[in-house]
Amino acid sequence: MEGDIRSAVQSSFQISTLGESGYGQVSDVERVRAFWRRVERYDAGAQVRRGERTGPEKQLVIVSGWACELRILPDGRRQIFSFLLPGDAIEARGTGSVGSCGVVALTRLEVVNRGPPLTADPACRDAAHQRERRLYDHLVRMGRLSAKERVIHLLLELYDRLDRVGLVHGETFKIPLTQEVFADALGLSVVHINRTLKGLRKEGWVCIKAGSVTLRNRPRLAAASCYRSEADDLEFDALMQHAGEDRMGCVVPPPKRNLSA
Repeated sequence: MEGDIRSAVQSSFQISTLGESGYGQVSDVERVRAFWRRVERYDAGAQVRRGERTGPEKQLVIVSGWACELRILPDGRRQIFSFLLPGDAIEARGTGSVGSCGVVALTRLEVVNRGPPLTADPACRDAAHQRERRLYDHLVRMGRLSAKERVIHLLLELYDRLDRVGLVHGETFKIPLTQEVFADALGLSVVHINRTLKGLRKEGWVCIKAGSVTLRNRPRLAAASCYRSEADDLEFDALMQHAGEDRMGCVVPPPKRNLSA
């Protein structure tokens, strides 16, 4: 698994990270060695950094492993609101009024410091746009989708993100998440998660075995969970631009009754 991940992210780091290392005219072997000397490693369960202490002097990018952004309440309850995968940057998060912020390694994690983030870089702007998009998706997922829809929607999101870095084989991908982690990410109990996953397996929609997930008939799963990929959004935007009008107002009906009625 670790070797697959390193190979998958090699091309992206070759330009963005290794290319910025400033070692001049050196061999590829020397550059790679220099790169791996800068890698920080964390064991599963370790806190990578506290969001409120993150400064602008460095940007950590995941080389291998999974992490999550979460908030923990004083009584131990936690809410996971983002999974961080290979190639993702660990961004600064401010303090919040509910719980303490943190980034925790879900598996053995390797990260590298790329230095100060370049906000003018198109790649950085695109990454920020994707993070914002996923955050809004998560809010809708938590607030309006059923338990079954939430599980399918999250699996489809993880599939698409892992597929972009070459970590999907056919319809199958590795997923090192426990049912407890899924419950904390989707605002459900472990019992509810277990029951939902059993139902999906029984219906033949999802196969989960030995830490791997296989999604059967992704278009059907997407339709059943209101899931739209980035490709779907780009196609939709192109159609809207071609039509020359904004139809989003048609989606929201005018209010009939106020809250006090």
